[in-house]
Amino acid sequence: MISKKILDQEIENLIGLSNLVNAFEEIAATRIKRTRDSVLINRAYSSEIHEIFIDVILSYKRQVETFMRMRKKKSLKNLTFLNKNGRTLYLLISANTGLYGGIIKRTFDLFLKSKRDQNCDIAIIGKLGLSMWKEHHFKDRYYYFDFPDQRVDDIKLREIINFIINYEKIIVFYGQFQNLIKQEATFSDISGNVLSENESQKGPQVKYFFEPSLERIMEFFEKQIFASIFEQTVRESQLAKIASRLTALDRATENIDKELEKLKFQYTRLTHQIQNKKQLETFSTRLLWNKR
Repeated sequence: MISKKILDQEIENLIGLSNLVNAFEEIAATRIKRTRDSVLINRAYSSEIHEIFIDVILSYKRQVETFMRMRKKKSLKNLTFLNKNGRTLYLLISANTGLYGGIIKRTFDLFLKSKRDQNCDIAIIGKLGLSMWKEHHFKDRYYYFDFPDQRVDDIKLREIINFIINYEKIIVFYGQFQNLIKQEATFSDISGNVLSENESQKGPQVKYFFEPSLERIMEFFEKQIFASIFEQTVRESQLAKIASRLTALDRATENIDKELEKLKFQYTRLTHQIQNKKQLETFSTRLLWNKR
């Protein structure tokens, strides 16, 4: 039978673990607020840059159409001011550490399922994703990028953007934040069209002066918009990971509390058993003395 000393030690260990999990929960809750705020700020910035870009295209439609003929583009929706390599890239955003619940594994599974039988290049962000990829012993060539889980490193972000922007089509696989208790593995085509169907029907808005040239300015805008879309995707992924960690820690707290209740019940029962045994021994001793 388990002793009181062992039960005491197990209860003490669980209380210590509970305190540690609660501390991680507080940190995650603080980070999720900060990350959510940054997602909203970046979303507003992206929207404003895109609106200016559309104004420029529509205000100088004739010059843009001339540029389109040079690029052999038939529609404004297919217009790009960047030189593409004509290839497709599948990009997985994973994590460097654990304690993110099941969102990383679900995203990786979706990534594998989607890339099957696809002629595309592979890129992976995060040590966990790289480890999962190597476990399958794929022979496909891949590109790996290190990136922090909890913040956006501008230098590393620019390195990734400079690499992926050359692709004709970029499919990003990442965890998407739905709410605090639900995060989904998803993918998104961030190649993007310069103009949507509705935007291409708008009339001219504002006239601008350009230096050094319209083409160079448009190229700059397109790069900024692409970079903003990708950064937004990275931040969305980070938000989903933190929320998934918070959910996992909350479940861990519930399991610890349940285990503590069981141990405390065992401890109380064992204490009563010991007390009963002592009382029986005392009673037996008295009976023995009375017989004498």
